[in-house]
Amino acid sequence: MKQELHIPNDWKEASLGKLTSLLTNGFVGTATSHYTKEANGITYIQGFNVTENSFNLTNIRKVTPEFHKKNSKSRLQEGDLLTIQTGDIGLTTIVPKELVGSNCHALVISRLYRETCHPKFYSQYFNSPLCRRLFRRIETGSSMKHLNVGDMKKLHFPIPPLPEQKAIADLLSTWDEAIEKTERLILAKERQKLGDLHSRISSQKANSTIGAFAKPVVRKIDKPEESYVAVGIRSHFKGTFQRLVEDPRTVNMDSLYRVKENDLILNITFAWEGAIALVKKEDEECYVSHRFPTYEIKRSKAEPCFIRQLIMSSRMKYDLSNISPGGAGRNRVLNKKDFLKMPIWLPDLETQKNIGGYLGAIDKEIDLLKQLADKYKTQKRGLMQKMLTGEWRVKPEIVNTFSE
Repeated sequence: MKQELHIPNDWKEASLGKLTSLLTNGFVGTATSHYTKEANGITYIQGFNVTENSFNLTNIRKVTPEFHKKNSKSRLQEGDLLTIQTGDIGLTTIVPKELVGSNCHALVISRLYRETCHPKFYSQYFNSPLCRRLFRRIETGSSMKHLNVGDMKKLHFPIPPLPEQKAIADLLSTWDEAIEKTERLILAKERQKLGDLHSRISSQKANSTIGAFAKPVVRKIDKPEESYVAVGIRSHFKGTFQRLVEDPRTVNMDSLYRVKENDLILNITFAWEGAIALVKKEDEECYVSHRFPTYEIKRSKAEPCFIRQLIMSSRMKYDLSNISPGGAGRNRVLNKKDFLKMPIWLPDLETQKNIGGYLGAIDKEIDLLKQLADKYKTQKRGLMQKMLTGEWRVKPEIVNTFSE
């Protein structure tokens, strides 16, 4: 498949098949019976271990030396590109020195000719929005989409001069480093938050109930005739989200309910999965259905900033699950009377303010770091579009520093 490439006149192009000495699948069958925990086991890389230009080796598997011996074509060399074949199709990383000799499963191995192709440049190119769209165009299958190696071989790729490839890859790696550093900070802050949440709230002995501070409230109105904004709740304590209902006639209800800032709301069907939240200021006056019971916080008893943290505590999901009987998720409907009886720890208002303020400050730091990471990712996507197509060129004096 020869697609049209818009590249500078001094760049070349060729099919991926002509850029590689090896382009093949990793092991395709099931290797479960060959897994081992023995010290002589061989690292076995799968799709979930691959991230963009990196690896997640948290749940790495190992296979027996016998399996390794029989599957020589899936053994990896330093600089090989590994591309996810099924799932997050097209996501690519480079094999580092420490993973040489490993086997892989359901991943495409691209072994580039190093005389003309720099692995870091093509790893960036494979991960670019431009190439990921290209991969999606050639994916096959109905229920389970996958990349076909034969079709990949026919795709055409640009070939900048090797020093320019290295310069572009080096520039883009600066953004990768900034993104990685920021995401490490996010993980560290999230771990800190979990620890503080446990020590300051979850580990405390219950002395009250939800009903002590939560008062059921009903703000029933007729369903609007024009488009309106509805509020939903994400599972796993991830807060509220908004969605526009453009045609109210598609909603099979005659009445809806308004919410106000700092209302406590939950989804009675998925409360067991952490679908509980406080209404944000931007959700004010939006609508919910009867499946979202709403509670006002009695300000003489509780501070919203504390309740926001309380509902994220580790004990909350356990207790919500206990009062949501049923086997299948869709049938596990929360008992609203039992919800108000749920035991909690409720300290004095001053303590609530201190705890809520401290944990809320960590949440804000995490949000700011996530915004920064998203900004870096957006900047990098824009830069990739320009640099990997040659629309923007690296200055010659910089390129020359990468000449051998």
